[in-house]
Amino acid sequence: MRTILHHLCACLEKGQAAVMCTIIDSSGSAPRSSGTRMLYCRDSRLFGTIGGGELEGLCIIKARELLDSGPDHALLRFDLTAGQAAAAGMICGGAVQILLQRLMPEPETLTLYTSLNEAFSEGKSPILLTVMENTSAPRLLVHIPGNPSLPDLPSELPSEALARIGRTGQPFTVTAGETKLHVEPMPRPPRLHLAGAGHVALATAHLAGFLGFELIVFDDRLEFANRERFPGASVIKVVPSFVGCLEGLEPGDAVVIVTRGHLHDQEVLAQALRTEAGYIGMIGSRRKRDAIYAALRRQGFTDSDVSRVHSPIGLPIGGESPEEIALSIMAEIQQYRYATPI
Repeated sequence: MRTILHHLCACLEKGQAAVMCTIIDSSGSAPRSSGTRMLYCRDSRLFGTIGGGELEGLCIIKARELLDSGPDHALLRFDLTAGQAAAAGMICGGAVQILLQRLMPEPETLTLYTSLNEAFSEGKSPILLTVMENTSAPRLLVHIPGNPSLPDLPSELPSEALARIGRTGQPFTVTAGETKLHVEPMPRPPRLHLAGAGHVALATAHLAGFLGFELIVFDDRLEFANRERFPGASVIKVVPSFVGCLEGLEPGDAVVIVTRGHLHDQEVLAQALRTEAGYIGMIGSRRKRDAIYAALRRQGFTDSDVSRVHSPIGLPIGGESPEEIALSIMAEIQQYRYATPI
């Protein structure tokens, strides 16, 4: 949802209708999971993907129909064996159920998605609720964790939904009678702290932004740490030194250490190891790494501490250009994220 939200708000603000396509259920080897969304705008622009191939093509055809006339929503189900999927030009089979909703540029709709966007900007983790009842069109609601109750829902649904929201960050559906509630938790994006703003950091920032990371960049050189070089960063800091530059890190955060010198790297690494950061990576040779580890052990850090560090940083994919190094770094971070429950 995050990847299409600002496009949706822009369409509505321009007075354009749009159709949002949401996978509300998937099983087997479906190409994408529940909660995956695609947006089709009145001007034929397409944002996001629900798996490509014939499945996506049929949804686009249906979206055009919804924009032209008829009902304001449709529920499509696709059941594909592996052979059928291959014949349709898709890699995966499985079954998916997709909800298509026509969103008109009305004040109420714009207010809903603007509030969702604001919740993201404020660092909250909102939850999007889709209420599906046989007698009416699907309703979209927003719930902010911490609120004691859910929005206006059928009385038999809230207790089960609230209980499951507290146990999972994945989308799910609960059913009561003929009413279905699709619950889509939307946690804040993963944060990447870039210590250093040189060529490798710049290439890494491009890839991280493409993957949906929130970027925090800091360096002691104004000519490197600036908005022109890092237009997508949420925070850019020019620091007098690298002392005390890391704070408030959480298990979902990643730290990439690519400063301009060994001593700066060592200073940032020592700080990172005192935080709860999940992924910590430091650029450099094994010789440099071992020298820094030895210095940290003299400061009281243990073998268990330094075992948290990925160094030399990145997966060994080959290549020495900043772009290739950035690719190896982001590949390793993604590998870590999907292998490590947070």
